[in-house]
Amino acid sequence: MGKRRFNLTAAILVLVFLLSSCDTQAAVARDNSICIATWNVQNLFNDVLDGNEYDEYKPSSGWDNENYRKRLANAAKVLGYLPDSGAKIVVLNEVEGPDVVEDLLKTRDMAGSGIRWYACTSSEVSAVQTAVISSLPIEHANIHEVGDGLRPILEVCIGTDRGRLFILAVHFKSNIGGTEETASKRLESARVVAQVAKVIGKENPGALVMVCGDMNEECWDGRLMGEDGPLPVSGSFGRGKWYCFWEDGTRTLWPNGSYWYNDSWKCYDNILVSQAGSDGTGLEFSDCGVVFKGIISNSGKKPYAWDRRLLTGVSDHLPVWVSIV
Repeated sequence: MGKRRFNLTAAILVLVFLLSSCDTQAAVARDNSICIATWNVQNLFNDVLDGNEYDEYKPSSGWDNENYRKRLANAAKVLGYLPDSGAKIVVLNEVEGPDVVEDLLKTRDMAGSGIRWYACTSSEVSAVQTAVISSLPIEHANIHEVGDGLRPILEVCIGTDRGRLFILAVHFKSNIGGTEETASKRLESARVVAQVAKVIGKENPGALVMVCGDMNEECWDGRLMGEDGPLPVSGSFGRGKWYCFWEDGTRTLWPNGSYWYNDSWKCYDNILVSQAGSDGTGLEFSDCGVVFKGIISNSGKKPYAWDRRLLTGVSDHLPVWVSIV
């Protein structure tokens, strides 16, 4: 990629959603930590016909405002399970668009979160979008097109008193159609992420960069995040590698995955942390975890997946998070 590609007016919408500057300051002053999370909410659509919805979420299919509001309330409740922190930044996969993000931020359970800012893609190639919501002001946001009908990469820059934080929010191609058959699509997206991260590093030396989202591939599969992949990872911080907590043998996570598929846990949802997260200056990695309690867990100790036919459940993915200080 010769230069950074973005289109703010057509492909991304950034709004300041500041209800009360006093409330926001109180929300971010409790402690020095920042919780960064990512969660695939599983097809969160409103009841307004915009033309790009999946058929089952059109009013003609019986999708209505009451069930939409229930889904919003459940999503807000799950986000409330994230660890207490001085500030929160959350990447959301599979939201319909900016209107849904705004509705989510207006729910009762989100009112005390301090989250006021958001950025959201608005790509015509996909019925579902990627968003970043934050209790810290978003300085700027860029969209990076991948092409070939793939979801764009959402870059968000957030200013902190310890330096800039860059979030690269992603949602790579799913395995529908076959894991091997779709692998090249995920690889293509990962290459764009690597190129964007390289440019950010050159323009912002020492800044912390994090790649967050549903990658639809595990770090040990080798294609995206292996030694020869565009996003090589390690379970420890080191030059030329992204830190990946799924690879960190010193940490015990429960459950040992974020997505239950074919009777096993998959680590598709990920947060990769750049080397700056452990360089002794600025923002530093502190902790990590998986949210698995309350309404997100079913009686069988699996994610309580959303079922459009039965109108039950929450999401088939669990939120994962890291804490930085």
